[in-house]
Amino acid sequence: MKANEMSVEVFNKLVNLGYHRKVNFVDEIYSAVDFYSFNQEVKEVIYTLPTQTFGRGIDIMSIELDGEQQFHILVIGNQEYLVDTQGYNYPRYILKLENFDYGVEDDIYERMEGLVRIADSKIFDEVTKSLAFELNKEDFDHEDIVNYLFMKVQLALGSHR
Repeated sequence: MKANEMSVEVFNKLVNLGYHRKVNFVDEIYSAVDFYSFNQEVKEVIYTLPTQTFGRGIDIMSIELDGEQQFHILVIGNQEYLVDTQGYNYPRYILKLENFDYGVEDDIYERMEGLVRIADSKIFDEVTKSLAFELNKEDFDHEDIVNYLFMKVQLALGSHR
């Protein structure tokens, strides 16, 4: 959701979170906000924000973003970060977004996660991150990467029916 589509209350909440300005690496980010501290309206807006995934060593200032889309979520390593571009095309302001839950119903996924072997789940997570990281380095769009990974899962499922 773009800034001009948000309510004034949500916009004001998102711009006044105590971001760090012009940070190069995640080790420099000390401020954070707990996703669960937001009311439902703010959470729903955050769910609509574009998300990009990067490896932990990325220079944050080198990330190119759509400045017309003021707010973004960056996943760097295993941590989510909320970004306010203030109209620039890079992550001008950033802070940790702790306990972000992606808006999925946890109970069915928790049950599935409990049924699969821990080692298999970890292997899947690492392979997925590795593929996404490599494709991102080759300048593939986030949506294209997600679609590619989904296609790979669909192909794998098709072979086991």
